[in-house]
Amino acid sequence: MTHTLAIDTATECVSIALLKDTEVLAEQTSFMNRGQGEALIPMIQDLLNQANLNVSDIQSLAVSVGPGSFTGVRIGLAAARGMALALQIPVYGATTLQAMVQKTSGKVMAVLDTKRGDFYTQIFQDAQALENPKIRSEADIRALNLALIGQGLSSEALAPLTVSEPPLSPAVGVGLACLSQPLPAEPVYLREADVTY
Repeated sequence: MTHTLAIDTATECVSIALLKDTEVLAEQTSFMNRGQGEALIPMIQDLLNQANLNVSDIQSLAVSVGPGSFTGVRIGLAAARGMALALQIPVYGATTLQAMVQKTSGKVMAVLDTKRGDFYTQIFQDAQALENPKIRSEADIRALNLALIGQGLSSEALAPLTVSEPPLSPAVGVGLACLSQPLPAEPVYLREADVTY
């Protein structure tokens, strides 16, 4: 029996979950464009209180490694690595796209808006990755004609294709993905940060 704390701050939310093996003990997701760093630690403490656990009860960490917001990915990874170091426990990674397709079956493409006119995508079969994450245009996605699972898309994006919402919260998806296909807790950046000096 392993208690895992899962964290996802790679998109426009802070999502955390506590799992006992694959059972979800508690979860919380707050959508926000800014302030993920300030919100994360108080949310973790609140979640531990809900589950009647102490931080010392956590035996592993799962964190989203991107793709997504450059700053958001760094916030989640820094928090997870810091906690792993302090508690001397392992930390595993999952892509935001892996997290979206947990508990899905068949061949699907996970889709996340880059906010730059294209999409982060990854193709899966029964929630197992068939490729590495990549950036695709709307035309490329349409041409592949796959079932789509998407997060944070506007209602016009990819219309009239049907884009299903992920079946689980981001953090629960990250936790389950780390159990089945764990990745190193290293950031996945598909393009350079959009920074102006």
